[in-house]
Amino acid sequence: MNPGSRYTLERPKTGEVLGTLTVTATEMFAVAGTFVASPAFDPYRPLFAEDARLARQLAEDPDPDLLERAEAVLDGLMSLGLILRGEAGRGYRDFLLGIDGDEASFRPLTPEEVPL
Repeated sequence: MNPGSRYTLERPKTGEVLGTLTVTATEMFAVAGTFVASPAFDPYRPLFAEDARLARQLAEDPDPDLLERAEAVLDGLMSLGLILRGEAGRGYRDFLLGIDGDEASFRPLTPEEVPL
């Protein structure tokens, strides 16, 4: 995965394309990028905003109640069954994704892209 690579964020169960993520930087276990939302992203925006808010709070305060709430939000995000599809039709089914405004980060839970 290289800077400039583009992925669509999709919800296969509904056929929705929620937006496009363009990679801007990669590290050993994480990828940073920009995110351009489609109108289909609007219903999910509050869930992602809550996830980002809780992540910022947890960075400052490891309160167990905050952690429990963050885990519940993460479960909600994971239950959406989202995929990140690359330009060649390969991508990721298992990943952690954060979207905060027009910035995104994700961490693949599998090291290699797979056919989607």
